[in-house]
Amino acid sequence: MRALVVASTLAALAAPALADTATPPAAPAPPIVETSRVEVQPAGKQFKKLQVENPLGNVRIEGHDGKSIRIETVKHAPDDETLDRLRVSLVPDADGTVRIMTAADTSREAKAQPKQSVSIDLVIHAPRDARIDATVGSGKLEVFDMDGGGELDTASGAISVRNVSGELYTHSVSGHMQLTQVFGSLDAATVSSDLELDTINGQKLVASADQGKIAGRRVRARDVEITTTSGNIVLEGEASLKGRIVVSSLRGDVDVKLRRRAGVIVRGRGTKIDIGSLAQAQQDGWMELRMGAMQDPALVELRSHLGSVRFTIIQ
Repeated sequence: MRALVVASTLAALAAPALADTATPPAAPAPPIVETSRVEVQPAGKQFKKLQVENPLGNVRIEGHDGKSIRIETVKHAPDDETLDRLRVSLVPDADGTVRIMTAADTSREAKAQPKQSVSIDLVIHAPRDARIDATVGSGKLEVFDMDGGGELDTASGAISVRNVSGELYTHSVSGHMQLTQVFGSLDAATVSSDLELDTINGQKLVASADQGKIAGRRVRARDVEITTTSGNIVLEGEASLKGRIVVSSLRGDVDVKLRRRAGVIVRGRGTKIDIGSLAQAQQDGWMELRMGAMQDPALVELRSHLGSVRFTIIQ
């Protein structure tokens, strides 16, 4: 019986040593990366519209003064077989539209790969005056130095815009938006992310967020509508002649600072209102402040059902 106990003890002591000498699991192989470049010249009409659909990665579009479209593609895959199934298609139309699409071909024989192990990133240099319509999934969508406006859509990917002219629409479910130097009417909407606006000059600005906050600086649009459900709104801009500014939130706070070039009528409504010491209560429940000449004044309406409302004139 004593011999059995000793043998068991020796086996237990030897077990860690055996474990320590076991072969460690092999490290995962590094991804395979393939980079390519292609340039497309217009065959007939100049390129006027660029449509991009990339559910597999990032898209960056930059304007240039030439007539061609240059595309830089970077593919990532765990193995050669998967890399061969990643496709980038380019379809030019006679009307001046170019469509660029990405896809991963399906195969019964191929083993399934984690979604995050496969990607296609695109960097596109396009004629500056082309309109841009682009859609991505969780990747970043960036557009710089374009003059033709367009429509940008993501699911959870961030949207970044800088120095873009023309009528622009940006929409995302949960991707952060940063829109800087937009010269034209802008419609920006998100469900559950924040929206940053800086240097917006155009006839109209419409911005909305459900659960995100909206922050705007140097906004000079004549017609402004900014709304949130639960997020705060901070706006710094300019009240122009005959301008109209409506800033509204259900649960968030509203804080607006404006420079004025003409007279302005400010109306505020909320649980806590601070729009100036000269504001007067109105019969309809609003507080109202009038400043300057009342010939073609700017109209400013600020409200929050459950939040506070604050208004300031800045120099």
